[in-house]
Amino acid sequence: MLTDPHLQRALDLIDSATRDFTSSDWETGAPGRWSRAAILEHLGKAYAATAYILDKCVHDGAPKGTAPAWRQRLFTWLIVDVGWFPTGARAPAMTLPEGMAGAEALAYARRSLQALDEAAVRCAAAFAPAARVATHPILGGFTVDQWRRFHWSHTRHHVRQIARRR
Repeated sequence: MLTDPHLQRALDLIDSATRDFTSSDWETGAPGRWSRAAILEHLGKAYAATAYILDKCVHDGAPKGTAPAWRQRLFTWLIVDVGWFPTGARAPAMTLPEGMAGAEALAYARRSLQALDEAAVRCAAAFAPAARVATHPILGGFTVDQWRRFHWSHTRHHVRQIARRR
């Protein structure tokens, strides 16, 4: 059980979407698109990268987020607050899948989400709620709460893709 409700909902979505997968289900994907396993590996890498930077902020004793530009604020509002996630955006290089098998990708995503939840708790305890603790490579600086809600929206976006590949 995760401490944050947004991250718990993300975990619940992943578990629900992958509950009855067979080994062949993991590799299903449209031509030129990521397989289900690749989607989960991508999510795991995104969670792990955020957990790492949040822990780095705590270790260094200072937030690392930058102030977002107006365009970044607009897209942050759409993604984090409204829950709309754009399709076709390129993933940051550090989150690109490298070919994990399905069960391995699922376990990695679950572990990384747990690590993110724990890092977010530590970071929230160390800094003011309004502190922009880390910078998203496209959207600018986020608070801890924005990171949690971003990962919920991002997970929901990709779980919908997993469901469409059935």
